[in-house]
Amino acid sequence: MLLTRKYLRPTLIAAACLMLTLAACTNPSEPKPAVEKTGETDISKSTVERDSEESEVRELPPSLSPWDGPAALEPGDEVMVVEDARNRSSQLRTRLAEQAQGYSGNGRPAARKAMDKLGRGPSSDPSDSDMEEYENGDDGLKAGVDPTLKASEGSLFAKRGTDFVGQFPLEHTEVRAEVSGYLASTSVTQSFTNPFTEVIEAVYTFPLPGDAAINDFLMVVGERRIRGLIRPRAEAEAIYAEAKARGYTAGLMTQERPNIFTQNVANIEVGGAVDIKVTYFQTLGYEDGRYEYYFPMVVGPRYIPGRPLKEGGAGESDGTKVGGEGTSPDTEAVPDASKITPPLMPEKMRSGHDISLLLDIDAGMNIDPDSLESIAHKVSIETVSAERIVVKLTDEDRILNRDFVFRWGMDNAKPVGGVLTHRGDNGGFFTLMLQPQLDPADADVTPREVTFIMDVSGSMHGIPLDASKEVVSKSLDTLRPDDIFNIVYFAGSNGQVFEKPAANTPENIEKAKAFLKQKQAGGGTEMVAGMQRALNAEHNPAYLQMYTFFTDGYIGNEADIHRLAKEHTEARFFAFGIGSSVNRHLIDGIGEYGRGKVHYCFPRDQKMGDRAAATFYDMIDSPVLCDIDIDWNGLPVKDVFPSNVNDLFAGQPIQLCGRYEGPAEGTIYINGRVGARQVSIPVTVKLPEREERNKALGAIWARKRIDDLTKQMLTKPNDKSLEQQITDLALEFNLMSQYTAFVAVDESRIVGDGTPMKVMQPVELPEGVSREGIEGTMVGKPMSIGGWGMVVMQNKQGGVSVVYLDEDREADKAGVQTGELIATIDGVAVVGLDHLQGLLMQTSGNVRVGMNVEGGDSSKI
Repeated sequence: MLLTRKYLRPTLIAAACLMLTLAACTNPSEPKPAVEKTGETDISKSTVERDSEESEVRELPPSLSPWDGPAALEPGDEVMVVEDARNRSSQLRTRLAEQAQGYSGNGRPAARKAMDKLGRGPSSDPSDSDMEEYENGDDGLKAGVDPTLKASEGSLFAKRGTDFVGQFPLEHTEVRAEVSGYLASTSVTQSFTNPFTEVIEAVYTFPLPGDAAINDFLMVVGERRIRGLIRPRAEAEAIYAEAKARGYTAGLMTQERPNIFTQNVANIEVGGAVDIKVTYFQTLGYEDGRYEYYFPMVVGPRYIPGRPLKEGGAGESDGTKVGGEGTSPDTEAVPDASKITPPLMPEKMRSGHDISLLLDIDAGMNIDPDSLESIAHKVSIETVSAERIVVKLTDEDRILNRDFVFRWGMDNAKPVGGVLTHRGDNGGFFTLMLQPQLDPADADVTPREVTFIMDVSGSMHGIPLDASKEVVSKSLDTLRPDDIFNIVYFAGSNGQVFEKPAANTPENIEKAKAFLKQKQAGGGTEMVAGMQRALNAEHNPAYLQMYTFFTDGYIGNEADIHRLAKEHTEARFFAFGIGSSVNRHLIDGIGEYGRGKVHYCFPRDQKMGDRAAATFYDMIDSPVLCDIDIDWNGLPVKDVFPSNVNDLFAGQPIQLCGRYEGPAEGTIYINGRVGARQVSIPVTVKLPEREERNKALGAIWARKRIDDLTKQMLTKPNDKSLEQQITDLALEFNLMSQYTAFVAVDESRIVGDGTPMKVMQPVELPEGVSREGIEGTMVGKPMSIGGWGMVVMQNKQGGVSVVYLDEDREADKAGVQTGELIATIDGVAVVGLDHLQGLLMQTSGNVRVGMNVEGGDSSKI
């Protein structure tokens, strides 16, 4: 395994950043992204020198394979092979000596029994029963001896009950959403603080809905409010990097996937606070008579296939690092893997980060009180009027480990329909939603071949797989007598239950259910290979081909799966998202590219199995409106998206978004085919001369067009003209995209010396996901960094201790001591063993390792 980064000293990094000035990066016609300037500052006279006596930083040489295990095994050592099913392409080799005994041979013995403990020094452990504690407020929070531990002293300062509360920069997320009809506006405020003893850069990877039109970014530093500017991504990153090097507080928001974003906040002063507020718009989902508001809360752990890229992948030629410092290196299959694999919160720990959420729904017509449903959270509901309710998340349900989903319906039986418009100085925009009524008698009666494709990887271990088994088992009972079926399963490898599609007989159904009962989860998520097995298996061409996925979607190579679904036009692909916080980007794409439908199963939903089985039956048994075409009948509309309308299943609405050039009124026709019958549905549309309401429609339309262009890139990945069209559109409408980013800089003062310690905000493990299935058991198992002659261990609180050193090897020569905690790697704070490994896999050349020294301060790199 190659290390991927040549280390440059911080002063050189700052000097490199200063080669680019803010003026050069910013459009001269735009105002600078700073307010309330107090005067010009000479950067060269304001740089703060670090006190080298406060920390120990060791420089270690590169190694061809730093994680390949100890050089030799001694008698009595136990060899353990640990497979990390998510983000490792090879097995990690570890060895475990007998408990409480040192290593034999040339190695230095593990001198202190408490060498793997965390606290103010290598010999203290906040989990010890005799640890001094004191009460902090009335909420039951108990703190350790030193509530202001340094970054290198682990990251814990308190515990609540049996869970440790970590010391991390993101303190609180506030969500406020307003719904009008079927449009939603949401503001998300992330409050960052600096609990450390040095200036930091906070990095947080977080989800938002994949269709969110994000068009506002505000950074608040004290009394200063700095409106972010949208810029081409490379330019925004350069502005941010230089601002950071100059010591300015700066914010940068980038998009890694349509539903995954990264927030960087540089130079947060000691004890300081920075708020980042983003605003987005979207149209609501609607199905089976109810609207749905959805807010994702956590990025689930992604499995990353492929070989690591050489020499940094996303790195620059001058040695500066552009990767995301996640738990996985960039690979050939997922070249941005380091940006979508944030470290997980160590077991038994809490970050202290919580969320508040308020949803204000003005439906425009009477709401059916019996239809109100919060799927996974406890909420309070205030009825303001028959048409309006206010939903609030309760205080006891504020951990960000599962998605928020709220549904409601109208107090009448009429199907949804309507046109919303806005026309101002930038032109006219409209959105149309219509639910056609399909006759059940028109359902296709062609016999079907149904292939169930089950994800049985490590992340599905436990609750998700049990839920998946329940849904598949009940779905088997809904098959028609003349249907045939098979079950394909995949993890690191794959297989199938029947050699060829089996007839729907009691014996075959019983055999399939027996397989479900005994099947266990574990291993990686090689979804492409599993899907290819299903596609290449023996099929009967006389049957209608249907493939149904059951997965949490935790992979990083979503485009490969979408491409396969798009290429196989002879079949339909359906997908069930199983879990509390699944990857909707992957799952929605399977349904969209595969001309099918998706459904989400939440383990907290007591009706999950019955709902899913009913949905599966509707998917394959209900009529479908195919070959949809819109006759605009002369209305002055253009640029309507999606440009190709997918087939429509019963209970689903058509949603279109477009522009119009002038006032008009008329009847349009939605034409299509249901079975062998042609249908034409008339819709009256009025496009006004002026309409001040629904101002969000411009941004929503631009987002839909960006989505359409992005879909074209699936089969034209190297088409630079598509990339430029997306960039230009996003800049015109002030929108976040994969090629644009928001950046804000507070130029009013200098904070620190321009080389802040980078702290990755760890994320919660999604509820119901097995930690052992994701990363194995990390706690208490030594792991070797063989290239350096060093063995490390993760303790119960997520700290990584050095437990063994080979004499006269690289770590020993660099002055590393047993019992020390690894605080930073090239300036990035380490969050657990898995994160340490990911950081090392993203480096090359000499690596700067910050160690916690007994009695010393945090590392300053």
